[in-house]
Order: sequence, then C-alpha cells, then structure tokens
Amino acid sequence: MVLAERALAGMLFCFLASLAQASDRPYLVATDAVADEDDYDVAGIESWLESSQKYQEFRFEPEYNFDPSNAVRVELAIARDRRFDQSVRSRGVELEYKHLFTDLQRSGYGSGVIAGLDWDDRSAAVGGEEGGPEHTWSLDIVALTTLRPTPDTLVHFNLGAVKESGQGAHARWAVAAEHEIIRRTTLFAEAGGSAGEERLIHGGLRHWIRRERFAVDLTVGRRYLAPADRTFITIGIALQDM
Repeated sequence: MVLAERALAGMLFCFLASLAQASDRPYLVATDAVADEDDYDVAGIESWLESSQKYQEFRFEPEYNFDPSNAVRVELAIARDRRFDQSVRSRGVELEYKHLFTDLQRSGYGSGVIAGLDWDDRSAAVGGEEGGPEHTWSLDIVALTTLRPTPDTLVHFNLGAVKESGQGAHARWAVAAEHEIIRRTTLFAEAGGSAGEERLIHGGLRHWIRRERFAVDLTVGRRYLAPADRTFITIGIALQDM
C-alpha cells in the first residue's frame, strides 16, 4: 500500500509540474525581443502571486541589463498545491540569459534568443507523512521575434526547445500581443505550451503608475494539464530602471 501511495505521488509530480519557462512579465510564458536604448547597467524587479482554488505560487524575479541587447534574470519561486490528498510543496530557481540581435526601432523587427536553466525541488505529504524531495531540472533555448503592426501594438513570437531531466527534448512555443488602450495602461494576451506538456492561455491589464518605473498588473488565465486543469488569477508589481 505504501508503495502504491508513493507511486501515485510520483505521478502527481508529473501532473502538477507548471509550465516552468522564462518569460517577460506581465507574461507567464512569452518573452519579447524589444530593446530599450536606456538599458545600460540598470536593474529591475518583478514580483507576483498566482492563485487558484487550493493552489498558490509566489515568484520573485530580479533582472540586470548590461546593455540594451544583453540581460540576465534570476527567478525564485515557492508554491503549495492542496487540490489532492497529497499536499505538494515546491521551490524553484531559474537562471536566464537573453541576447537581442536586431533593434525593433531600427530594423522594423526585433529578434533574439534566450537560454535558461531551471531547477525544481518538490515534496509531497502522503497519508500525513512527508515524502522525500524530488529534484528536477530543465534546459531551454528559444528564438524570439517581435513586430509592431501599429504604433501602440506589439506582437511576440517564441519558438524553441526544452530538455527536462529524464526526458528527451521537445518543442516549446508562445504567441503574445499587447496594446496600449489608454495612456500608461496596456491590455495583453498570450498562449503557449510545449509538445506533450501543459498549455496555457493568459491575459490581463498592466498599468504604469509611473511610466517605465513602477507598474501593477492584474491577470486571469487557465492552465491545461489533465487531470489538473485550473483557472487562476495573478497580481503583480514591477520596479524598473533601478
């Protein structure tokens, strides 16, 4: 019986694994290829809470731009899932490097690449007993393209591959769009996923209380990964050009 419970917990780890991949907030899976000419030796911080019924996740993401074309980002995450008999706790760290090849303003399109390394530690409480931790890692590399069809609209395309521990490489993709509907307020939406894994749709509003300095966002989305499909909301803040 104990072995059966352990096996069930192991299966739940696979089902409960989020679409862990790098992104540019307020997106959760998409990354843009937009260079800011003022991004020389500047830092920023994004922080957000994702919540659904019996599931909460908090992420903290500092970023440093060496110049407009090169940036490094670290993402720290903690989560708790109580939707099943096995309560799952997880912690994660992701390191990402982004390099842009072309400038959207000068070339008419932005292009670049990101490479990221992700590590997760999960543990499940089975029958009231805390199980041993499970460690997983993934490595991904993704090509980026951004277009500006109108002065107030950006469209982003991501296509690449991810390699997870114990599995072969598989494709990863994302499509996103954003539009400034009123001054300092942007409406955005995205869809993304990886082959054979979780898919996501997500969107919402970001408002710059002080443009390019301090922003807040509110979003809603749905993750598709049977039997753990779930609808969620996020609340986030951003501090830029520090």
